[in-house]
Amino acid sequence: MTRYSFLVGVFLLSAVTAIAQEPFKYEKKIIELVEPYREHKKFNAISIGVLLNGEVWEKSFGSLDSTSDSKPNSKTIYEIGSISKVFTSLLLAQVVESGKLKLDDPINTIMTELEKENPEVGSSITFKHLSHHISGLPVMPLNIAPKDSTNPFADYDRPSLLEYMKSAQPERKPGEAYEYSNLAVGLLGDLLARQADTSYEKLLKTQLTEPLQMLDTSITLSSDQKSRFAPPHNAALLPDSSWDFDALAGCGAIRSNVDDMLTFAKAVLNPPKEPLGKAINLAWKKHKDAIDGQFAMGLGWMIAQDGATRWHNGQTGGYHSMILINRPLKTAVVLLANTANPEMDTLTEQIFRTVIGMDVQPTQFDAEFQVKPEVAKRLEGKYQLAPGAIITVQVKDGKMMAQLTGQQFLALIPKSETEWKYQLVDATLKFELPEKGNSPKVTLFQSGRELPAPRVKK
Repeated sequence: MTRYSFLVGVFLLSAVTAIAQEPFKYEKKIIELVEPYREHKKFNAISIGVLLNGEVWEKSFGSLDSTSDSKPNSKTIYEIGSISKVFTSLLLAQVVESGKLKLDDPINTIMTELEKENPEVGSSITFKHLSHHISGLPVMPLNIAPKDSTNPFADYDRPSLLEYMKSAQPERKPGEAYEYSNLAVGLLGDLLARQADTSYEKLLKTQLTEPLQMLDTSITLSSDQKSRFAPPHNAALLPDSSWDFDALAGCGAIRSNVDDMLTFAKAVLNPPKEPLGKAINLAWKKHKDAIDGQFAMGLGWMIAQDGATRWHNGQTGGYHSMILINRPLKTAVVLLANTANPEMDTLTEQIFRTVIGMDVQPTQFDAEFQVKPEVAKRLEGKYQLAPGAIITVQVKDGKMMAQLTGQQFLALIPKSETEWKYQLVDATLKFELPEKGNSPKVTLFQSGRELPAPRVKK
């Protein structure tokens, strides 16, 4: 999952003028924006949906995988990752509107075990802190130890979460600073499920997806939905793993399609009658100002620099997603991809700017440096970064990949024969390459550090 976006402010006044002058005829322009991403193999399949002044436009691109010609459509289901946080915070808004909780209530209101085991944490962290990522809790619980690193949340259950919270000692005071936290919103979802004496998935279904008629939005898929579930891929377009969740489902477990996400966007643009409409409006309302360069927030929603556009994105091991909604412009854009590539955020924002009447030019990607297969083969191997930490480098389906012990393989982009940049991480590998034979050493450059790793001898 991801919290990053390059979203910048939207020029609201000029956009309003543009919309008044033009009908909805942006399909050709959107296709032009998508084309460079398709040509440079930035995704396998994407499905895009647009709402503009009540009009709906949908289109899908690419193939579901490289081994077939199966095409995505508006019914294709994807993992939406951290967009799940918007739904979790909307569940919180519903409980608040019902009068059963207040945003400033402490979490020990529900997790009563903390009153004895960890009273300071239980009484100082509020539900609003969890939704706004200002609880002081880290990105992930420190006691998470997945059996399968490609499915990291699957076996983290409620007892594990309770065990962690009993001894948790946040590094900063709740409300003091922003730190994006999957743990915090996952905990929020579990607390709401505990209060309702049900599972997060059942709570989501009864309170949100069924009332909104989002029948393809769920966590556990039916047989029919499984047949429409896009296979996951990493940023190198290689097969990856879908993710399963237990106690932390609220931070990223939801799966959906463009049809349902547009249904959700319609409800946000034009909230239904009470009480769900009140909850949607409460979540939409700005509750937190921008802090330390971070975005202002509603409940779950990030608020763009224009003050009007709400957005969230998401990424799991094999998927990426983004949604942007602007009420004054009566506009929403959704993009779902079965490729874990954050560059899809930039494409989504380009589409959003285009449909509100801004002049957006297609992205021009640099040509990738070409490395001969026989040279890449000499770089393959295992390199000892530290005791118990091995960097495994190998070529998969013609793409160079690197894996650190306990993590998934990540794609590498060549800058020269010996310098390879991680596609999704701000890090670089530089190999030593003699005139003959395999590389004897690689150096990892990350966060200002140089970490040499000699080749492991067989």
